[in-house]
Amino acid sequence: MSRLVKICGIRTEEAASCAIESGVDLLGVILVPNRKRTIDHDVAKKISLLASDKRKTKNTQFKTVNSILKHLEKQSFENCDQYFDSFKQLIIDNGPFLVGVFRNQDISDVFKIAKELSLDFIQLHGNEDKEKFCQYNSLEESCKYGIIPRFVIPKDIDVMDKLFTETIRDNVYAGNGFALPLLDSELGGEGKTIDWKTVDDLQNGKFILAGGLNPANVRSAFEINNVIGFDVSGGVEDEDGNKDLTKVEGFIRAVKED
Repeated sequence: MSRLVKICGIRTEEAASCAIESGVDLLGVILVPNRKRTIDHDVAKKISLLASDKRKTKNTQFKTVNSILKHLEKQSFENCDQYFDSFKQLIIDNGPFLVGVFRNQDISDVFKIAKELSLDFIQLHGNEDKEKFCQYNSLEESCKYGIIPRFVIPKDIDVMDKLFTETIRDNVYAGNGFALPLLDSELGGEGKTIDWKTVDDLQNGKFILAGGLNPANVRSAFEINNVIGFDVSGGVEDEDGNKDLTKVEGFIRAVKED
């Protein structure tokens, strides 16, 4: 089974290049003000260019998330899980893509920044109304961004299930850009492992798993049901909080190798 890998909290072109050349699918940059991993906007623009250049070099079928969403709107899905599997594979086949991480920020500011930095995905890591962001994303002719909502379980299970139910209607995608759900701790980036058994017991959804992962333990998470991707930040950093390129390479290799 192919697995998606996301390296988050990237702050330098060097770390981004390392991740891209190692086969990363999603590059995450923190756009929440005043966090220890908050990226300079000029650097984020350069990373966006690195990702888009790589897609051009690979001559991928879909160069943008917008084109992936248009493709998915024409498909038929038996349920949301089938849709999640399809989107995951399209990311793997056509990436890498850039994800901007936001937390409880003004909706218009989020989309303004997303446009300025040429983001591909918007990750919502706070208590935002996820449906509202998806609806805002669809105000124009077609959705420009994929939306990755972060959920904390078990408290968000009901909200999560409602969103899943509304994503596929009459076997057609109607999610307004909703891409893949991500499971993490409340704040994220703390290196806290979430309860894997609770994830394993979930009845609906396919997820990107974050929280306390590193090159040494990520393969043990392969046994968890419902997980189709893995997200790491602190687990590939050195003692000073900088991305350790050897660990970045090792994490990606651990996820991608059978």
